[in-house]
Amino acid sequence: MLVNLKHSIVFVFILTAVVISFNGSLNSETNNTAALNPNLLDTITIQANPGPSNNGGSSNWAMFFDLIAGSRNISVTQMTTGNTASASGGFNVEVFTRNGTALGGPVGSGPGSSSDGWTSLGIVTVTQGPTTNGVSLVFTLPTISVLAFDTVGVAIKFMGAGPRYFGTGTPPYSTYADTNLTLITGDGRSAPFTPSGSWFASRAMVGEIRYVISPVTSLGNTGNVLPSNFKLGQNYPNPFNPVTRIQYSIPENSFVTLVVFDYLGREVQTLFNGVRTAGIYEASFNGSSLSSGVYYYRLTAEKFTDTKKMILTK
Repeated sequence: MLVNLKHSIVFVFILTAVVISFNGSLNSETNNTAALNPNLLDTITIQANPGPSNNGGSSNWAMFFDLIAGSRNISVTQMTTGNTASASGGFNVEVFTRNGTALGGPVGSGPGSSSDGWTSLGIVTVTQGPTTNGVSLVFTLPTISVLAFDTVGVAIKFMGAGPRYFGTGTPPYSTYADTNLTLITGDGRSAPFTPSGSWFASRAMVGEIRYVISPVTSLGNTGNVLPSNFKLGQNYPNPFNPVTRIQYSIPENSFVTLVVFDYLGREVQTLFNGVRTAGIYEASFNGSSLSSGVYYYRLTAEKFTDTKKMILTK
């Protein structure tokens, strides 16, 4: 049971883009009218180096780049990338992220020389475009969330094909930006997350990054139907690593809070604290900076309180 709760819990996040909170959590919030997946009409594209690629690597190499948000929270959802696969061939990439830059540093001690600080978001399948040694088709990423004014480092590790990129030599890196997001590319590494790999800077990513500012997850098409009762749902997935979603219902305008606690009852993060209109909401919580273990989240409203358990497994 939760002990010594000192605060009422607030609701979380997934707002119009996605939120990475660098005190160790990710949060964002969505009302009940959005669709389950981001609308492609809301997708914004940043073109990286147009290529064609003039160099390339082998399977198990990785490309590193930074995502820096402007004044809005964003969610990177898709990308394309240069690679060595045959025309229309398939391969996999594993997506890693970290708080702060992914670029630079000595070969033996830079961000890419160790798995410390990195979180794998999962492995996704990629299909090559119509040209051998060309650029892939658009593929969907595990959502990479970037809080306004913060930096998230990304590593894309190639499996079954190698990266292809543009450029040789040393920094400065290549920078591509719009008013919402800055993409800085430059480092390829032949043995990612080990001190024996080599940096290859500046190797600019050939391809593009796609992101959204509108919600990337929500409760589906609930229309104007309002809930009849207060309800705090079980987070999903559970166990989770590192991101999970929390759903709750508010049948009338209320002051509500949603807060996450550790197993000792110490507050980890307040996800929401304010007035909510009647509706169904979803929150997302990122435990990437937390230790594995049992955590609790509590929703408190003027006429309701409920607490549920969730398990972070790394």
